[in-house]
Amino acid sequence: MEFNKHNTISSVIIFFTTLIFLLFLSKLPRYKQWSFDHQYILNLFDSSKQLQNATSLSSINTSEILLIYVYANVHVHAYGNLKYFIETAVRENDGVDYVFILQQTENKPIDETKLPRLPQKNAFYFQHENKCFDYGTMGWFFDQFTIGNPWQPSTSITEHVNRSNNSNAVFNLKQYKYFIFMNSSIRGPFFPPYFLKFASDYQMEYHKPFYWYTIFIRRLNDKVKLVGGTISCIPVPHVQSYLLVTDSIGFSILLKSSTANTGRIYAGVFGCYPSKSDTTTISELGISKLILDSGYMMSSLMSKHQMINFSKNVTYNCQVYANPYSDKSVDGSSLEPYDVVFVKFNAKKTTTDAQDRAMLYQRWMEETTAKNRTLR
Repeated sequence: MEFNKHNTISSVIIFFTTLIFLLFLSKLPRYKQWSFDHQYILNLFDSSKQLQNATSLSSINTSEILLIYVYANVHVHAYGNLKYFIETAVRENDGVDYVFILQQTENKPIDETKLPRLPQKNAFYFQHENKCFDYGTMGWFFDQFTIGNPWQPSTSITEHVNRSNNSNAVFNLKQYKYFIFMNSSIRGPFFPPYFLKFASDYQMEYHKPFYWYTIFIRRLNDKVKLVGGTISCIPVPHVQSYLLVTDSIGFSILLKSSTANTGRIYAGVFGCYPSKSDTTTISELGISKLILDSGYMMSSLMSKHQMINFSKNVTYNCQVYANPYSDKSVDGSSLEPYDVVFVKFNAKKTTTDAQDRAMLYQRWMEETTAKNRTLR
């Protein structure tokens, strides 16, 4: 009897202690799925889980970043690049509005059900006839589906905006602090596992989000207004156009060059040009030139270029007078995916080193994910 009495008292104490502990936990602040959590390393390629669990550190109702991705299925890796980016980087409520512009061939609609699934709230497919190069296509989007262009006459702000798209969305450019432009010739982002662990620990300790794009926008400041993965010095120093990041000031500079007196956007860096040479000169090189001519600087992730001041009034000493994403062009070595995060991945024979390494990293991560599923 004495033993049963003590046993009952012990059970009651354990029950109430557990209850009090659970009540204490319920009062702690809750952070759902972080942009980089500990499981992110193992689930990097588990797209179904990512889309189900995609939530932000804080409830962000208004995105501060607009990302434009131009997809053209013109080489064998284009779809794989699109799929990798969406499954690896695109999250609902991550502070970004994603616009994927699908370049049509011969004006034939693209079956979007065969493309990677997008989050419903902040990612959209738009279709466009492939008659412009990347930045001309972006100009078409800005002209047709946005408002808030500071260089438009007030009377023309909404007259030409086209609302007959599949999302019925109109994007207010004044809403965004940062702008990211990219295309389907690259694959990424690639991060080493130790960096993902660092990002996860950073978030847990400081309660601040750390998304894939953080390493780009954190390089923007009062002096630097254009950032990318690589800078080329051929023919003149410029951030290579396959991935460009700027802020509202930098974007305003670019938009001013493209906005006509009528308010339409069809000239300047966002103009639609018939030849690749015109596009290269006016858009791809022109973007960096406009930023530099406005008194600002540009920067990239390349380790080789970290100590170089890229501004208009500085004598450049690039030390890499070759296309940096070409094989063996940087001091006899090729670009490292973990260094520049995104690499050219378009089947060209001159860019195979970085592409092969990126493919190897992707395979390793897929194998890790497969092992993780087996252990569950």
